[in-house]
Amino acid sequence: MNVICAYAVNLDAVCNVNARQLLPLLPPELSSEKIGLKGSIARMEDLVSSLLYCMREGSGAEILIDSPALASRIEQAFTWQMRLGGNAGIMANVLADLGAMPVLNAPAIGPRLAAILRPEVRLPLSGSLAEPGRMAQAKKDDRPEPVHYVFQFKRGEEIQHGRDGFIVPQDNRFIASYDPVNTALLSSPDFDSYCLNHISVFSGAMVSGFHLLPLQDYGKILPEKINQLRSWKKRNPNLFIHLELGSFQSPRIMSHLLDLISEVSIDSLGMNEDELDAAAGLLNLSIKANTPASWQERVLAAELLQDKTGITRVSVHTREYIISTMRDGLLSARDEILALQSGVDAAASLAACGSIREAPPEEFNDKGLAAAADLRRLGAVGFGRGAILQSGGRILSLVPARQVSCPMITVGLGDTATASIFFCELEAIRKNAGPV
Repeated sequence: MNVICAYAVNLDAVCNVNARQLLPLLPPELSSEKIGLKGSIARMEDLVSSLLYCMREGSGAEILIDSPALASRIEQAFTWQMRLGGNAGIMANVLADLGAMPVLNAPAIGPRLAAILRPEVRLPLSGSLAEPGRMAQAKKDDRPEPVHYVFQFKRGEEIQHGRDGFIVPQDNRFIASYDPVNTALLSSPDFDSYCLNHISVFSGAMVSGFHLLPLQDYGKILPEKINQLRSWKKRNPNLFIHLELGSFQSPRIMSHLLDLISEVSIDSLGMNEDELDAAAGLLNLSIKANTPASWQERVLAAELLQDKTGITRVSVHTREYIISTMRDGLLSARDEILALQSGVDAAASLAACGSIREAPPEEFNDKGLAAAADLRRLGAVGFGRGAILQSGGRILSLVPARQVSCPMITVGLGDTATASIFFCELEAIRKNAGPV
């Protein structure tokens, strides 16, 4: 099984941040009213304000750093562990681990990135495919490997600043990035030509990274990349394309992307709950209130998004469950819920043990179990711990997440689940198509 993975891959510098590390960086005049999510990070105070906002809300976000000098200052202020990052890179590694042959776009690969990528991942080079190590050796330019600074925080951490304070309500992460390669969605000429010339041998494509586009450039870059997807689909109508959203720099960029993908035969669209909230806002549907959105509100938002874009399948991965709403005809309900279960297990194994090859924890999230029970009371059929409801030409599937009490990893879980689901869906599509 050959799969295209584009566009973003980078190094993640990960820090498990706590109050002791943050206190020296807190401005004395900082108050709760001044804590907020910034549009970009132009100074250290912007980083602290945005990070504290995410910690206070228990939410995730990704924001761009304005300059390499500030990125260097941030790197020196904390202690980091280097891991693989970028939606496309993480997905490629998962697919390789599952037995697929992912072909990855990595225009700025260096020795550190090459060492983290699985050797089964392939990168186009001069009309053929190369292993990551060989690609890094053949690199002809001086572009540094892109690094994203990931601040992981834990539920229960107490933050006190002046007379104000709060307790972190749940595990999550905040990402600050200085990355001119991925923010331009650069792809190498070798990648572009190889994918187009060999598109008939690919079963699927996983595309992402659009959320990294800056406000000043998205209007030029987005149409170029959408045209690339259109050219792939034109030459291979059976190519199964999944597009993963992200934390966009501006609602305008997400809105423009949603308008454009309705013009391309994208088959599947994925996101987390924060990204669904943002998309719902563009649809004038508020699912954000004083309490977390219910599963019913999320299903409604996903279905409206499906109707707006014309996409066959929309999925949402949350801490409590994974849901998908799918038009009849793509996959059987059984194949889809089995795929969702594989994604739940892969993400839980990575979070708990650091590897998708390990057995996942046995416990399931209580809220996810309750949502599945609610859906069964509405007439859904139970399947394992999940539920399937077929109505009005749609198949709604919901699978509870597994409970990971002390996660080793919180970054890349959604991408891991998505890649595992995609692999199983492709296997089912190929099986159902029969011999060619």
